[in-house]
Amino acid sequence: MIDQSSMLCAHCQRCGRRSVLGRVDTAALTSTANGEAPPRLRCDMCGGRQVKLFNANGPVEMLAFLNGRI
Repeated sequence: MIDQSSMLCAHCQRCGRRSVLGRVDTAALTSTANGEAPPRLRCDMCGGRQVKLFNANGPVEMLAFLNGRI
């Protein structure tokens, strides 16, 4: 079960930008039943596709991620 305070965060491996995407919606990031690939994210600063997702459990963990401590 996903906690209501969980936030989906992203970290670009190319430029290092860290951002919060919003509340966790796992259905939006998984592949569909038609065999389509899951959506690929792009960094909004450099356009790179090397984006890793992070599921922050609560606001304290989200702030630690944004500050580079996680």
